[in-house]
Amino acid sequence: MTDSAEPTTVRRVRIMIVEDDALVALGIRCTLDELGYEVCGVAASEPEALALAGRTQPELALMDIRLRGPTDGIDTARRLRAEFGIRSVYLSAYTDHQTMSRITSTYPLGFVQKPYSAVQLRMALDLAVRRLGA
Repeated sequence: MTDSAEPTTVRRVRIMIVEDDALVALGIRCTLDELGYEVCGVAASEPEALALAGRTQPELALMDIRLRGPTDGIDTARRLRAEFGIRSVYLSAYTDHQTMSRITSTYPLGFVQKPYSAVQLRMALDLAVRRLGA
């Protein structure tokens, strides 16, 4: 993230981060903290994401496409929505037609292309929270 963002006044929405790169996940977590969101945890794989969702009941997932293990973020997002009602905002560098078609089929609340700025992430999250009715 290259641009700084002013903290925004938001209800403490609980967000889980699903990202296989620990350094990237840390950066996202710091940005979310600055923006006033509550990070309930980080998962690097589908099993971790499902366990985290069951324990912490987040309202939203920030989802990378590439995860640890055989299951990608798109299928993980699909399961989070089906099993827990958790909607996703994707954070990914993948924008090819096939990937975007698969993403669209999960009815995401947003998509932010990597690399992105804190301002872009804030805008995507603000819209997602509004769509959630939060």
